[in-house]
Amino acid sequence: MTDKLLELEKQLDNYAVGTSLKENDLLLFPKNFRQIHSYKIFGGDLLAIPAATIIEGDIDEFEKPFRFLSGIDELQIFETEFREGISDEFIQIGCLYSVTEIVLLNRIKNTIHILHVQDFVALDQYKYKLENGICSLEQFIECLKPQTVSCFANRKSYYPEYEIFEIRDKFVLKNDDKQTKYSDNETVWDEYYKLVDNALDKGFEVHYAPRKVIERHG
Repeated sequence: MTDKLLELEKQLDNYAVGTSLKENDLLLFPKNFRQIHSYKIFGGDLLAIPAATIIEGDIDEFEKPFRFLSGIDELQIFETEFREGISDEFIQIGCLYSVTEIVLLNRIKNTIHILHVQDFVALDQYKYKLENGICSLEQFIECLKPQTVSCFANRKSYYPEYEIFEIRDKFVLKNDDKQTKYSDNETVWDEYYKLVDNALDKGFEVHYAPRKVIERHG
């Protein structure tokens, strides 16, 4: 797991930052998770998890933007708003889509569980998800990758319109149901940015995107 964390730190370059949690705060987590906070892999719009990690065999769906929590205030929000009905063996470690889906670690079983915020009004649904993890913590870490998925939304349309695309396996650009393989990293990103520019030219707005895409367009 440490090799993967070091690899991610290098791949994220200067975009990521260190944790904001203090040494005493980290005691809330099991020992095997604390080492994650030794690496500069924190911040939004940096990491993603393949859909197949969450639903086995789901290779058609786009990757899911993920970020680790790094502030005690974020942990306190979970305790205040969502702890009721969830035993203390679970602790939030991150979220998907910024805040929409909560990623929990079972401190005893070392398993990862994902709850949609809407699950908290569907008691049977979130109990099922708490009883059934998607994978171990180590498997989850090994599946993490730098985020490449972008979603642009046309908020002016009567019916929501979205354009979503990502880069897979370094050189494959996935756009809707189409996948195109390019010869090198520079070329695939050139084609990626063409899709970004096209979406913006049509008046679409960023719903979510990698940090370098967001900063490129101010």
